[in-house]
Amino acid sequence: MKQKLLIGALIVVGLASIAYAAFSQSLVINGTAKTNADWDVKITGITQVDADGATDVNGSPTFTATTATFDVELAYPGASATYDVTVTNAGSIDAVLDSLTDLTTVNGQAPTDITFTVSGVTAGTTALTAGATNTVTVEVEWDPASTLATQESKTASITLNYIQDM
Repeated sequence: MKQKLLIGALIVVGLASIAYAAFSQSLVINGTAKTNADWDVKITGITQVDADGATDVNGSPTFTATTATFDVELAYPGASATYDVTVTNAGSIDAVLDSLTDLTTVNGQAPTDITFTVSGVTAGTTALTAGATNTVTVEVEWDPASTLATQESKTASITLNYIQDM
């Protein structure tokens, strides 16, 4: 009887060893992957399309990557300037505007009678396919009902944050 138990124990240990070996094998996968996609969304130009009593100062407007900076001097209430900002997707990945600078903060800074507005883009919906361009319009205006009587200036930096379009 002892022999049968010893043989049975050896069989159980042998089966357990085989099961352990079967379930503890490592799976190794080797390989390489290449992609030719590149990300290149940037502002490529700013053009003043209208100016009524407005003058650009300090070399304004300027831009770097996806940020445009405007420093505008306005001569009287009702004066304004309008700019077209060209955004180009020179890469091979489609993009979409994720967010842009909140102009509430910019417009809340003194002088508050001068405000900036942006049109031509909407966060989350403005797509920019590979190779395409989009024109964003930026307008700065001195409120015509303002009681300020002297020449005023205001600076704003507007950043357009693009992400990959899914």
